[in-house]
Amino acid sequence: TLEAIQNGLTVIDAERAFNTLVEVEIQRTVLHAGGFVLEAVNWTYWLSQFAVLGIGLLWIYFRRNDAFVTVRNWVFATNLLALVGYVLMPTAPPRMFPEYGFVDTLAQSASVNHGSSFIELASNPYAAMPSVHAADALIIGFAMATLVKSRWAAALWTLWPTWVWISVMATGNHFWLDIVAGVGV
Repeated sequence: TLEAIQNGLTVIDAERAFNTLVEVEIQRTVLHAGGFVLEAVNWTYWLSQFAVLGIGLLWIYFRRNDAFVTVRNWVFATNLLALVGYVLMPTAPPRMFPEYGFVDTLAQSASVNHGSSFIELASNPYAAMPSVHAADALIIGFAMATLVKSRWAAALWTLWPTWVWISVMATGNHFWLDIVAGVGV
């Protein structure tokens, strides 16, 4: 919608005003690296929201059931608040602004992308602000970090949110301000 495009442009203007429009450079770095790095950010974008979150919740349910209701409720409340954000401030993601140097890496190199019929049917193209990818990665990452027994697994789960945040910017699906709003939610 026109409002979503305008809101996306407002985010670009705000980031430019503070000299923090870093997403284009993140994308350039990932696109230049190509190969495994590009595949990793593309797959992270798709898998973090449903597969990793779902598997994490299942693991908590079966292995640390005492924590399940709390983590589930955090995820539910966060997604509900984000839905309010999508209604009040629909925002186009960076990939919709190629004139500013943004690239839709999923459309360029992934077989599943936002133009795929199932994805078009099941998604809202103007649901960038706040980033639920960022919020859910933070919740599941830190929940798992506190619940797993292995120190190395806890360290990896602690890094999970940062990797997701980099991935959603590298794929052109979120601005860093979307991530901040997601973490805020």
